Amino acid sequence: MSDFNPKRESIEEVLDFNVLISEAENGAEQRRLVHANDVIGFRVELPAMTYTQQKVYRDFFVGKYGALTSFTMTNPFDNTEYTVRFVPGSFKTTFKSGVFKTTFDLVRVS
Repeated sequence: MSDFNPKRESIEEVLDFNVLISEAENGAEQRRLVHANDVIGFRVELPAMTYTQQKVYRDFFVGKYGALTSFTMTNPFDNTEYTVRFVPGSFKTTFKSGVFKTTFDLVRVS
């Protein structure tokens, strides 16, 4: 079972590959994969929450010391468990009209 199972969220999957691009003086490009593994990231947006609800996410973030410690999360797009960590500087919470909204980004690390 995953360490992190957000219940109230909108998740966007960001899928890419690590491609190295070299450009010659004449403008010609040469591209190659750095490795064959895809690069998966996630943007998580949590809707209007109470203080108590947002505190659960904040406490989890603080408990992982932000981007320091990795954890597992099940990707809802392919139902696969990945080891991820927070992207530095991405955890943001706003308070407006009596409700909290939190957004953050995750990146797969293995």
